[in-house]
Amino acid sequence: MPVVPQNLLWRQSILSATKKIFLILLMVNCRSLPFAWHIRIFLPFLRLHLQYYLLGLRNMFKPKKVRAKILDDWSEALCPIGTNPFELVTVQHGWATVDETDYNGHLSNSSYAKAHDVAAMKMIREGFPAFTRSGGSVALGSSHFNFIREIPVLARYEMRLSIGAWDNKWMFIIARYVSFPKKRRGDGRMDHHTKSTLGQQLGAPMTSLYFPRILRTHAENLATFPTLGDASGGDPNIQAEKTAQVTKGLAAVQSNTNEPDGAILHCVATTYVCFKHGRITVPPGIVLSCEGFSKPPNTASAAPFSPMNPPAHWKKVQALRVGLSGSAPVFARFLKGGWRDVPEGERWWEDALDGPIDEQRKTNFEIFDSIRKGMEQARSLR
Repeated sequence: MPVVPQNLLWRQSILSATKKIFLILLMVNCRSLPFAWHIRIFLPFLRLHLQYYLLGLRNMFKPKKVRAKILDDWSEALCPIGTNPFELVTVQHGWATVDETDYNGHLSNSSYAKAHDVAAMKMIREGFPAFTRSGGSVALGSSHFNFIREIPVLARYEMRLSIGAWDNKWMFIIARYVSFPKKRRGDGRMDHHTKSTLGQQLGAPMTSLYFPRILRTHAENLATFPTLGDASGGDPNIQAEKTAQVTKGLAAVQSNTNEPDGAILHCVATTYVCFKHGRITVPPGIVLSCEGFSKPPNTASAAPFSPMNPPAHWKKVQALRVGLSGSAPVFARFLKGGWRDVPEGERWWEDALDGPIDEQRKTNFEIFDSIRKGMEQARSLR
């Protein structure tokens, strides 16, 4: 039996250990490898497209009209028909992996934004499937993060995204990063009942609305939430008072770290986005209505809206997308500006989201728009 030189054995041992260390580092940092972020972002959309094409292949031998109806029904079923926009809650599960934590052993600041990208894309996929399928896109205007409590390494957490408000251009989204105490966490998943309950709390009246509560000091101060650059004329006393209100409001954010279901709040992120079709901005109210979002029924005894019991404006939406007069190009032309040709008294998308929805939208908008204006005013600081 040949004798292996000692130095060769050492080389083999070092090479074997190096390979093991390399594999361990590769596994630990797999979520930060090239294209890993892109895969996490776009894989759900690719999976959805694959399901669509497979459905078409399974029905390829059926008559053309029958096959088209099957595909249209499948696509329309993805829309949140009859949902109150303030009750939409998108949940994305996260994990503070080693490669996403800082030297203190906490989820790094940049990782919050990285995780937010994945959650936001999930929200777009769940809340606006018809708009994106028509060729539309969602453009990010700005994101603001308020860090409340650290997320330790290897901890699991949730991101809960919901619609906060909108105007003719911007839609404001709020994200809450939460985790569960170990004794109550269970499997860390939000069931349908809990998700629905949180959505109803998001749609509650403003005096008990959940998410603005963590952004304000008192309910009576909502109408005068501090804004910068208004008609104060640069009065230092007024500006000092507004600064104090902002400081007090931020202190309220820091002190309130409880969720309705017992989860611990770690971070609050506010984001505003706009809907684009090419270079044309589409008003969020139109996009929401075309997805099937609507106000609740006028009477409490009426059955809630759903795909089986759609709101009244849904027939108008269907006429744009399917049927004798509807198609994908017709729908796209409507989004690109065709809605302007609809007479004032016949704008069904305004009726779909009026009443309590519009009242809550206006109230919430004061809060979110003050953040946007404040950041815009900060541009002038030197």
